[in-house]
Amino acid sequence: MIKLILCLAGILLISSGCTHSENHTLRAVQIAGTMPAITVDTNYTMSNSYNIFYYDDLIMYKFEYGFDSIVNGKVLLHESRPNFFVFYKDSVFGYSYYPYQDSKAIEGRTSVDTMFSKNAYSPFKFDSLFRYKPDSSYFDSQKDLVKIYNYPKSDTAENFTYYLYFSKKFNGLTDCFFSRSIADEDGMKLFRVRIVAHGHYYDEYKFTLPPRELLYEMAEIPIKDTAEIMMYFERYKKNVLKS
Repeated sequence: MIKLILCLAGILLISSGCTHSENHTLRAVQIAGTMPAITVDTNYTMSNSYNIFYYDDLIMYKFEYGFDSIVNGKVLLHESRPNFFVFYKDSVFGYSYYPYQDSKAIEGRTSVDTMFSKNAYSPFKFDSLFRYKPDSSYFDSQKDLVKIYNYPKSDTAENFTYYLYFSKKFNGLTDCFFSRSIADEDGMKLFRVRIVAHGHYYDEYKFTLPPRELLYEMAEIPIKDTAEIMMYFERYKKNVLKS
């Protein structure tokens, strides 16, 4: 189970945004997540995020990758650079684009699975864990549905409690990040996953991990660079027409 938790690092937030011309809808999404580091001091947390854009039946992921310029062993530049990946919904292949040309910037046709695998942004694999009835559920003050699943030590090395939050606020998205099979619940979409680890001694680390929480969430973000976003959607359309 600890490996499952580690694999979930780096994920979260989803949102909807503004309207483009000719009645086309451009929606922005940010996926973000935080989790404590595997240390005795759980005050140190790791976080990661990336954006997703929706335009009709097109989807674009905006990833970030690290770039270093090193001369004679000295780091002259260290920064994050963007990588845009565009594909039609349910498509097996898409196109990758880089605003900066460097050794890591290999543009062109790439499979969706390969792109996600390289960037470690694969959707959550919750399907096998939450196909059965939750231990309990309720509607919170925001009228969101909350499902609760308890995993005792008989199933894992440590006790875990999973809280899955569903809302109607995110209906209409053509792709769901967390899981395609459990994304919908009576017209509601999964938008937040909260994992409570109850603490356990791990022999491989030779110390006890204290109680801690991991949070993965979807939330609305504004679209500040509409012209740039639409440029990559249009480039993708031209690439598809050529192929």
